[in-house]
Amino acid sequence: MRVLIVVWPLPAHLYPALPPAWALQGAGHEVRIASHPDLAGVITAAGFDAVALGSPQTVPSPSAVGDFLLPEEHRARLTEALALSADDPVWGTFSTYTYASSRIFHPEEGAPEERWAGVDALVSAAREWRPDLVLWDPNWPSGAVAARAVGAAHARILWGHDFVGWAAERTSRGRAALRSAGLADPVTELVRPSAERYGVPVDEELLLGQFTVDPMLPDMQLRAPGRRVPVRRIPYGGPDVVPPWLYEPSGRPRLAVSLGTTQRAYRNDRALVADLLEVVSGLDVDVVATVDASQLADGPLPENVRTVSYLPLGLLLPTCAAIVHHGGIGTLMAAVAHGVPQFVVADATAAYAGNARYVHDYGAGLTVGPRTSTTEMRKSLVRVLTEPAFQDAAEELRRDWLAVPSPGDIVPVLEGLVSSLRQGRRP
Repeated sequence: MRVLIVVWPLPAHLYPALPPAWALQGAGHEVRIASHPDLAGVITAAGFDAVALGSPQTVPSPSAVGDFLLPEEHRARLTEALALSADDPVWGTFSTYTYASSRIFHPEEGAPEERWAGVDALVSAAREWRPDLVLWDPNWPSGAVAARAVGAAHARILWGHDFVGWAAERTSRGRAALRSAGLADPVTELVRPSAERYGVPVDEELLLGQFTVDPMLPDMQLRAPGRRVPVRRIPYGGPDVVPPWLYEPSGRPRLAVSLGTTQRAYRNDRALVADLLEVVSGLDVDVVATVDASQLADGPLPENVRTVSYLPLGLLLPTCAAIVHHGGIGTLMAAVAHGVPQFVVADATAAYAGNARYVHDYGAGLTVGPRTSTTEMRKSLVRVLTEPAFQDAAEELRRDWLAVPSPGDIVPVLEGLVSSLRQGRRP
């Protein structure tokens, strides 16, 4: 069968989709990946034909996402109407980053014609290639419109928590309250103009797919409607050359420090990098910090710290006793896959708060807030490095991860679902 995968143009969204894509390709299926033209080189480097949705001249740069945020007054009205807390990190993530990242490539009703370049290119690509299955990133919901336009089966492929599904469940329950407040359902509004442009009815299946491929561990998943196809998230961060120092013995434990490439891209972590380097300074460990010059403050590095601008965690983590990170789901799941204890620095109301809490509650590490004193951070980090209970829990968590179906395991499941859906049967 032909499978078109649509991803938001960020490696953090693409990389989780690659192992299922490789599994489908390895089983003999044709796979193409569609995204913003900025991501085309990364897609082709991974071994897939890239479908560029528009051009850099006709679609906004992903870095412009901040220009598409909901006005704060409107967001506050939605929060009140839905009886949600403004401090809820899940609602906060959906109503800021998730909403804006979808809106940047999905015009509002009445938008100028040139704003439709990305949506039009996706529908045209589907009409030309006629995929049997469209797997679409929840942050690029016109993937469902393109599938409906050609009669393909379609499903969401998550890159992390199901923020959209969670929000859809809340807005469905709060529809009457939204109407009373004179507000539209924000989940529906992300895709409604695109659907109307192509004569596609808006229903729950369009919003949430005919099923959802979910790479989150079962007890990490957010409650959301619809059928789930669980898949083990295989950590991948791109290929690299194995550095000659990686396996050199030093006689002391190695500690990884990583804040993820997304944080670096949006330049919002320099202060945290400085704090973490102060925390690890003087500890009897070898530190490898995957940070670049833009993240480092002026002045000398601690003598026990080596910096590398980038090194895939799949190379680094097998040599480490623990990892310090910001709570990003890609970093967290890479540590899970390698059975490495985690020390997470994340604000309790930030997008990554749930990830940090999960690690802490499982016993596979500890979490602290970014405003915790250096002394207290250091004490907690030493515990993670030295107390065997954290390593035991990290290994147990890895066993939970191994129990989830692999990308290869889900290929026949997807084949069966597509066959049923294309024949008009409920899967």
